[in-house]
Amino acid sequence: METAASRQSLYALGHSDHELKRLSDQAGAFAPFTRQLLEQAGIAPGMRVLDVGSGAGDSAFLAADLVGQGGEVIGADPAPAAVEWANTRADSLRLRNVRFVEADPTILDFDQKFDAIIGRMVLMYYPDPVLAIQKLIHHLRPGG
Repeated sequence: METAASRQSLYALGHSDHELKRLSDQAGAFAPFTRQLLEQAGIAPGMRVLDVGSGAGDSAFLAADLVGQGGEVIGADPAPAAVEWANTRADSLRLRNVRFVEADPTILDFDQKFDAIIGRMVLMYYPDPVLAIQKLIHHLRPGG
C-alpha cells in the first residue's frame, strides 16, 4: 500500500533547503499566472481552500491573499521538510489564514469540507492521477 511517506520519495529532487528555495524562486516566476488562474477559478474572500502538494507554500500564499482574513488555506504535503519550510515562511510573512500539514490529502480525512482544492505541478507525482482526483473530490463541499 502506498503511503504519504512513500510518496514523498517520488519527488526526485528532494526537499533540501536549497531545493525548497529553488522551488520558491520558480514559483515567483509563475506567480502572476498562478494568481490569475486562482482568480478565474473563483477563489474569493471567505473561502476555505486545500492546496495539494503545497511544497514551499507559494500557491497557498497566493490563495491566502485571495481568501483574506475571513478565509482559510491548508497546504498538505507528505514531505516534513517542505511543511516545516512553508510554515516558517507563513510565520515570517505573518499570514494567519494559512497553515501547512504533513499529509497526503488523498489518504487524510479533514474535519471540514473545502470550497476549493488547488494544486500546481502535483498530479504527475500520483501513480494514478484520476484516482487521486476522485479521492480529493470527497473533500469538497457541495458546489465546490
